[in-house]
Amino acid sequence: MNEKALLENKNRVGDLLSSPLGVLVLAASIIEASGPLPDMPWIDHLGAYPADDIACCLQALSTREVGNGSFDLLSAEDCSELIARCEADLSPYYEGYPQQAETLLAAGSALRSFAEYLLQTSGTASWFADLDHQHQEWMACTDLAPEASCFHPDFRCLGAGLTKPRRSFWTSTSVGECSSSWLHFIRWGEDRVFWEPPYRRWRLEVLPTARVYEVHGPQAWQSLCLTYPAPSCAPYPICRPDTLIEPDWQAVAQDWDGVHLSVGGLLTAERVRWGRPGAQTHLYGWGAESTLWLRWVFARAQRLPDAKER
Repeated sequence: MNEKALLENKNRVGDLLSSPLGVLVLAASIIEASGPLPDMPWIDHLGAYPADDIACCLQALSTREVGNGSFDLLSAEDCSELIARCEADLSPYYEGYPQQAETLLAAGSALRSFAEYLLQTSGTASWFADLDHQHQEWMACTDLAPEASCFHPDFRCLGAGLTKPRRSFWTSTSVGECSSSWLHFIRWGEDRVFWEPPYRRWRLEVLPTARVYEVHGPQAWQSLCLTYPAPSCAPYPICRPDTLIEPDWQAVAQDWDGVHLSVGGLLTAERVRWGRPGAQTHLYGWGAESTLWLRWVFARAQRLPDAKER
């Protein structure tokens, strides 16, 4: 790596270890790559357990050996499903979440060497990549194809701390030939109760002229909020909403066609408070690598094979 790449990787490692979700995904990756811990049969759903259990697990993981190639067997699809599982397990609505988050962040420094190797493996190569214009997927419960006539966004804030508009159009980047981050999120996340398989999939080609704002970390999210600020709408379960700002989506739409949250952005910015009091930001509720579209900027749509339940 050159000096610029080394600094970039160092910053990404730091952001990952400053996020409860990022540390949990790192821990789950270590377990997936090197095997479960003895006497911890519940470890596949570590994020669903109390802080004391998480602390015991993280301490044991920190003593494992790590080296170049430690995570080579983890494919991009393995990582995508693992992230969806961790996102679903680590619920901020659980009463013990503040203690869980504190425990995960406290363990971050002890797992730094693992994070450095994880971000160098092929399975994570696209985590901080800009939008792939050729491989955006949209899913639905019906056979109706996506088209411009169906695009009727509502840019008002969704509220309840969910930092996205009430209604828009979303895509997620393909992971391999048969999956996407969105598909894994639907299979594992809380929204699965609203979806019935098979899942209808379409691939959309984004116009090369599309203006896409990239979010690869909490700094980029804060910059978006500072440029187009709106008061935060009751970010339950986060206290003191008056100290937070979020995007004014109507204003964002004047300058941008879409906002892309990369995998790296999700792992380092979701549920992370960033910035000084009065101008802090807190991305919440996106759930997966995805792009929020504020304008119809697609050249064509192609039907893909349906996806079934896992």
